[in-house]
Amino acid sequence: MFFVVALAAVAAAACSKDDKDGSVAYAQKALFLNYGESATIGFSGVNISSYSVSSVPTGWKTPEINTTTMTMTVTAPEADAEAKTTGSIVLRGVTHGGEAVSASLFVSLATPEIDLSDAPANCYIANRPNALYLFDATCKGDGSPIATKQVAVIWQTSMNLIRYLNLEKDGKASFFVEADDDDETIVERGNALIGGYDADGNLLWSWHIWITDFDPEADALSYGDYRVMSRQLGALQNGNADKDEIWNSYGLYYQWGRKDPFAGPTDWNASKGITATLFDGESNTVRLSTVALDAETGTFAYANAHPMHFITTATNDAGGQWLRGGDLVNGWSSQWEAVNDPCPNGWQVAPAAAFEGLRIDDDLAAEAATYEKKYGWKLTNGVSSSFYFAAGRRIYADGTIQNLFDESLLARSSAIEAQPWVGYNWTSDATGGPTVFCFWFVKADPTRSGLRTDLRMSPANGMSVRCIRKR
Repeated sequence: MFFVVALAAVAAAACSKDDKDGSVAYAQKALFLNYGESATIGFSGVNISSYSVSSVPTGWKTPEINTTTMTMTVTAPEADAEAKTTGSIVLRGVTHGGEAVSASLFVSLATPEIDLSDAPANCYIANRPNALYLFDATCKGDGSPIATKQVAVIWQTSMNLIRYLNLEKDGKASFFVEADDDDETIVERGNALIGGYDADGNLLWSWHIWITDFDPEADALSYGDYRVMSRQLGALQNGNADKDEIWNSYGLYYQWGRKDPFAGPTDWNASKGITATLFDGESNTVRLSTVALDAETGTFAYANAHPMHFITTATNDAGGQWLRGGDLVNGWSSQWEAVNDPCPNGWQVAPAAAFEGLRIDDDLAAEAATYEKKYGWKLTNGVSSSFYFAAGRRIYADGTIQNLFDESLLARSSAIEAQPWVGYNWTSDATGGPTVFCFWFVKADPTRSGLRTDLRMSPANGMSVRCIRKR
């Protein structure tokens, strides 16, 4: 499994702090090898009088440098060697003026290569630590072709979450995911959006990468004929034991019919309605933005080409579209194989029928003070019980996250709007307007808490999604 990740430009790898004196650079970002395998890679230098390797991972041999061909031969340790599986090989150069400059090459030993190309989707789950993932970047989620010429990280929830992203010669996008800093047996969790672009830099398509230790098959809930994911799409945990678990359980938000997610809040209680900080592939901060619905923005073409634009509207009823002049039913309809389905391969947005028969499995009145800040409870169908997290929604009018108590809401006739928290989950049902499965808690009168599967709201709201296994 000899695998390289190339650089877009060799000069981009130079690490010299003083480019006037000289620089060195590898011809690629990373190298993935099997035990005992060798690979020869190129390097370059400007104003360099001598080269040497100043650092290698523990247990790795010092690579051989050939200054005639400007190549380096790297040999991975044998399987029985006590060696680090990942690390960096540092190439050191000394300029004619006596200054030292360097460049680093990431190396990974016996990295699992996980190719998802045979299962196209708009969302890919990466749940193996220190693994190299590949997917076909020349097709949409339904397998239809696109002419991708380059790939890049549009946003990610932490710096360097997606590492060594590259478009290979066969059209596959490859990226590396690391282990968690505190637990090497699980992956470093987070969410990201990778874009596929044409040669002129126009976005053709994008794919959600859900990096999690979650296995949807193993943890699926059985509700009659339906197998439902046990957490919301994009959630890194599913619980409310503490503030960190609550924050990780929000998952992502989707406007009905759109394939691309919007990230969760910056804080566990979403009190400011602000999105958590996001980064692009160069570790620059990037931000979501809002655009008002009009003839240009209200199309699937615009939405897919602008995955960080939340399209706003003025009304919250089922007629409050983000789409103008199009067939919104074909967004996620369970009767239609949707090119915009946001779920992983083999899964789809759940219909309302999947949640029918659920009821509250907690004594809310006895523990009202506890549930006020718990953002969720257990629901049961009489056979199995599971925690459901209440992430609120991104408001149709401005895209901010709302999940806070509002005294004025108690005066309304419908307890659906009551706070301190409410959970909304889009369903695939769209006749007469997209249907929401929702559940809510009322601190002032816990008996007014409840749930329903037939609420219709503006498709421009950003809400949680639960996926079901396709039959």
